[in-house]
Amino acid sequence: MKYSNKINWSFGAAVIVSVCWLIGDIYVAGFDPDPADYPLFSKTYADHVNVEFATLMLEGSTARLMFGALIGALTGPLLIPASWLVYQFFKDTQKWYAVFVYWVLLAGAVLSPLGHAGFFYVGEIYKAVYHTDPVSHPYLLDTGKAFMKMLNIAWGAAIGVLAIGWISFAVCILLNKTLLPWWMALLTPFVLTMFIIPVKNMLPLPYSGWVGGAIFNIAYLIFFSSLLFLFRGKLIKEYETSKRALQ
Repeated sequence: MKYSNKINWSFGAAVIVSVCWLIGDIYVAGFDPDPADYPLFSKTYADHVNVEFATLMLEGSTARLMFGALIGALTGPLLIPASWLVYQFFKDTQKWYAVFVYWVLLAGAVLSPLGHAGFFYVGEIYKAVYHTDPVSHPYLLDTGKAFMKMLNIAWGAAIGVLAIGWISFAVCILLNKTLLPWWMALLTPFVLTMFIIPVKNMLPLPYSGWVGGAIFNIAYLIFFSSLLFLFRGKLIKEYETSKRALQ
């Protein structure tokens, strides 16, 4: 396959997975509830649960939460060509820092689907607590605590690894190790997330919940769209120039 076709397919994968994960985040966690509206968790069981998570998905139907979890988890493999695409923007892909960023982003891509899908189980178990007889609550709360532990480990691992990868890539941009101008470091997902958070706080419901749930993948979509529309041609031209130089 021609290099330009590989780039085009990778851009397609990156944009599609960004959109799918954005939709998935909105469906599975795009809520902005007031915990005070749910005294069972904010008061009665406040010492037994993470109140924010226990109340986050109470308004979501099972079908909505399941769709949100699955559209992200099942499109997770598309993160692999998206990571390869980022790797192509290094001036020298043989350097240790380029290989490091590539493999760290790949590791984050592999870890992400489980963390994303875990929100479904947390949402469903706390909905069960909210809608069942108090006699069953001790067991359900213990199960919810286990689900939260699983979510914290899976999602925390994915976010931690991705943070290392994306921050490292931003540093490489600033050090002129890539084909991108310095200001693109501001549009890398983790840096851009810091700019989106204040926007979320200014929005009314339900938009604040949508943005709050999908902050990271909004940043993904902006980042890859910027690469597509501003730097795709430059990447292909650079490849063709270097190929001619070797002939």
